[in-house]
Amino acid sequence: MSTSPLSSYAENEVLNAPPERLVQILYELGIKAIVSARECLRTKDIPGRVRQINKAFDVTVELLKGLDYEGGGDIATNYGRIYDYCQRRLLAANTSQSDEILAEVQALFEDLSEAWQIVVAKTASARRNVLYSAEPPENMAELAGTISCVG
Repeated sequence: MSTSPLSSYAENEVLNAPPERLVQILYELGIKAIVSARECLRTKDIPGRVRQINKAFDVTVELLKGLDYEGGGDIATNYGRIYDYCQRRLLAANTSQSDEILAEVQALFEDLSEAWQIVVAKTASARRNVLYSAEPPENMAELAGTISCVG
């Protein structure tokens, strides 16, 4: 069985991605699955809709598994609540065949993705500042930054 170059590229990106990029990939996959589910709903493709909603649900499972409750504290707890809410809404959208609910979850994923991009950019900037400072960091953990997968 051969794999397409695009599939190989995507697999390579995931295998070599830093944790913060993995969270972004999950948000992208979730948004894509919800967009597809909404299209399937519009075209009355029930098996397709179910498959795509299940993909979006699986994304929330992975996001939940990646939360660091110890290191992330209240932020991780709040993200956990958001992901749990998205799961419940996806189940409701599937049973009620509601585009409105799917649109709501899509908007949540888009907002989370945008916020995550800001966090990653700020953390990268802080890392650069440490790297280019005249004094080396006392603690090498400063160089690693403070992102934990609380996405």
